[in-house]
Amino acid sequence: MLYKTNIFICWSLMILFIFLPGIAHQGAKLGLDVFIHRLLPYLLPYLVVSQWLLYVLYKQNAWQPSFINNLKIYGIGAFGGFPTGAATISTLVKAKMLSSKTASHLIGICHAPSPMFVMGVVGTQFLSSPKKGLLILVLIHLINALFLLFSQRLFSNQPEMEKVNLKQVQSPFSEGVHQTASILLLVATTVVFFTTVSTVISAVIKFVFGNMSSQFVVFIYSLFEMTAGLEIAHRMFASEAFFSILAVAILSFNGVSIHMQVIVLAKSAALSLKPYFAYRFLHFILLTLIWFLFFQ
Repeated sequence: MLYKTNIFICWSLMILFIFLPGIAHQGAKLGLDVFIHRLLPYLLPYLVVSQWLLYVLYKQNAWQPSFINNLKIYGIGAFGGFPTGAATISTLVKAKMLSSKTASHLIGICHAPSPMFVMGVVGTQFLSSPKKGLLILVLIHLINALFLLFSQRLFSNQPEMEKVNLKQVQSPFSEGVHQTASILLLVATTVVFFTTVSTVISAVIKFVFGNMSSQFVVFIYSLFEMTAGLEIAHRMFASEAFFSILAVAILSFNGVSIHMQVIVLAKSAALSLKPYFAYRFLHFILLTLIWFLFFQ
């Protein structure tokens, strides 16, 4: 069934791209613009430093299973932004420095946007309020911290990992840059692809059913790509009173693009994704509800 579904999706998209080349080109340009101007300036510096730090600690074998270890991983993911946490966790699992069960939970918890993205893009550029950006960032990490404390009860009974001979890391900085390049390629590919898909699907729906409401257009873009969804929402609803709750909901949902980045990294380390989706669903509900009740 899954095989047939994938075949159907691939052929459908290929046909749409062939018969709507102008729309696909427009979507790809939007995706590139979002990646280059919204994501890359904020993601790249933190990603390089976080991956550099990872390999410094990796070289020193400073990843013994403990709550402090989990805090290290969370800190790297929190400062690096999507999908730094997932990349760090998958690297440690492959090196047998982190158990698969613990990693499956951590990959859903050590998951947060870059502070520079939340405060610089969402707060300053979209909401015109750095204070709101800071408040959103604090709420995101408070919810994740509660998840981390709660899940620690599950981690506490994990057996210690056997010591293994680690591969030699001659230059942590070089390894960090190399890993950063791989992550950025994954991010750029998914952002451009899913923004293109959003644009093409929106055009098809508009052709079949006529003009779409602005809310539905934002929903389509946000479903597939978070930053593109924020961009379109800002263009259409920046002056509306409900824009801040809309921005928070889009940011918390993440979009298929970011989830696919995490899925690719998790699958590379053979991790279960059930905890990831459970944590992300709860996070979406809690963050959106808290913002609506107390800060809208």
